Amino acid sequence: MFYLLKELAPPILHSLRWYSFKYGWKGRYKTYKEAKQKCKGYDEDHILNRIIETTYKVKNKEIAYERDGIMYDTVHMNFPLLKTLLYIASKNNNELTLIDFGGSLGTTYYQNYPYLKHLKKIKWCIIEQPKFVEAGKKHFENEHIRFYNNIQECMADNSPQLFLICSVLQYIEKPYQLLDEVVNTKIPYIMLDYVGYNNRNSDRITIQHVPPVFYGIKSSYPCYFFNRAKIQDKLCEHYEKEHDFISTDEKFYIQFKPFKYEGTLWKLRS
Repeated sequence: MFYLLKELAPPILHSLRWYSFKYGWKGRYKTYKEAKQKCKGYDEDHILNRIIETTYKVKNKEIAYERDGIMYDTVHMNFPLLKTLLYIASKNNNELTLIDFGGSLGTTYYQNYPYLKHLKKIKWCIIEQPKFVEAGKKHFENEHIRFYNNIQECMADNSPQLFLICSVLQYIEKPYQLLDEVVNTKIPYIMLDYVGYNNRNSDRITIQHVPPVFYGIKSSYPCYFFNRAKIQDKLCEHYEKEHDFISTDEKFYIQFKPFKYEGTLWKLRS
């Protein structure tokens, strides 16, 4: 008996070290709408103002990095993404044009620009919610960054080589409709990054409870964990998978179920 307790306790305690009973992903809901009705504390204006403040600090080199309104002393690099950006630029005469869907006010641009500034051309097109677009155009547009309200508006001005969806797809009410739109653009590469998957033959809809350290207030919103095959089926008719990767080694939990964020690069079939 004591031997079993000794053997079982360490992994359980190790899991509980990273598990939060208060925050993180909870529940299982039939629809996005049902989950959204039970969310609270999401203040778009407050969150936007927080992100404007932290992004200004990055832009002015007062801090190294920000993400979701949190300020960091060092840049948290996303090496699979950086390698992809450099690879695609190398195939396009050292020029890079991409769509960063849900790219906030330029978090990923500022994260990667020091390693891309040698390129002949960078066009970083961010598609965001209207208030973010308005703030982006007012405060953060420069020779590289442009903000757009939707895919059609962006495609009218640009010929992107990459459509990046990083830590966004799971928060959209109709993610498969978005993927249909993305596939129809026939952009040469699609990169899905920081996606959580449900290891069952169905999607799981949860509520993500976010601690106030992120936005200065408690908030919650619906979040999908996708059926992997369903996502791949949506893309594979016109795109072929180049490779999968683990987005980060950090482990997270849906209640007591561990998961890691994953990513995939897709190439348009010739």
